[in-house]
Amino acid sequence: MSNNLALNIEKIKKEKSGIDVLADIYFHAVFGEKISPENLERFKWYGIYAQDEQQNYFSIKIPLNMGELNLIQLKTLSLISKQFSDDSLIFSNEQKIEFKNIKIFDLPKIFKLLQEVNLNTFFEAGHTVRRVLTCPVNGIDKTQLIDVEPLANKLNETFIGNKKFENLPNKLQIAISGYEEGCDVQFTPDVSFNAIKDSKEKILFNVKILGNSIGFISPSQVLKTAIAIANIYKDFGERDDVEKSSFEYLVKNLGLIRFYDILNSTINYKIQQSSFKNEISHPRKPRLGINESKIEGQSYIGCKIYDRVVQSSKLDNLSSLLEKYEANRVKLTHKGNIIILDVPTLNAQNLACELEKISFNPFV
Repeated sequence: MSNNLALNIEKIKKEKSGIDVLADIYFHAVFGEKISPENLERFKWYGIYAQDEQQNYFSIKIPLNMGELNLIQLKTLSLISKQFSDDSLIFSNEQKIEFKNIKIFDLPKIFKLLQEVNLNTFFEAGHTVRRVLTCPVNGIDKTQLIDVEPLANKLNETFIGNKKFENLPNKLQIAISGYEEGCDVQFTPDVSFNAIKDSKEKILFNVKILGNSIGFISPSQVLKTAIAIANIYKDFGERDDVEKSSFEYLVKNLGLIRFYDILNSTINYKIQQSSFKNEISHPRKPRLGINESKIEGQSYIGCKIYDRVVQSSKLDNLSSLLEKYEANRVKLTHKGNIIILDVPTLNAQNLACELEKISFNPFV
């Protein structure tokens, strides 16, 4: 076997699925035996990474469904940081929480705490369909064409933890937006579904492959289209050469028109075709500061965070302020900032002023 695990990833996956290593994680946590390079690769399916060759410390990445955390989850993350991770955590890109300097024998306790508040690390990495990316102000912004949360939930429920989609040639990232221009997620997703209105004010979704529009579908066809695309990637993607295993390489190798034809041949409806051009648009960015919510009597507050490493004391201060001002939900943006989603409008100005004092700055 080559020393380069990347060249042998298909062999590693055939020997044992990344989704089947949870028992191995617990075994190593109990007995402390050194983890094989192959299992270290598989452990990534559960968001676990060795920080050093001696395996003294590990990091854990927790992907958040649509970037959201409630008050109880925030308090649990703070508790984990205090007990197991040097009193800190990281608000990372792609709406994830990261803990560093974890000891292997603490993983079962951490997993239990996460499970109790409906958080998990499944499909954080690996050759899987990742959690769908959405706009941080989805569902509360008045200018949004449609709330895509129900569709995003269906996508996550279909793909996350599903053995049918745990062995793709490489990762597949899907995004869905209630805006025609999509959301600013820092990079071009493999597949995007952006809401539009047609001439009759009917909601459709513009299907984009690597940023290129291939046509329009109804909301009820989004999940079926996503499944069809994932299956095409699973069946046609390159597995012999890891450098050519990406979804991007597959599409460029096939050509967008051929990819469109294959996709249409695998579904029982026709994507309403548009011109194959790169559309020039500026993705919608989440707004910082105090903003009026579409939910009557509520506002949302976007806060800039300059240091992604957040001390537990700072997180506790945030939780205390949320309780004081009757808010319960926050979202991480794709740049690691936060948005408090459900602030009573009468409390918004006072909360914003207090947030500024603890370096969650709405006034930028």
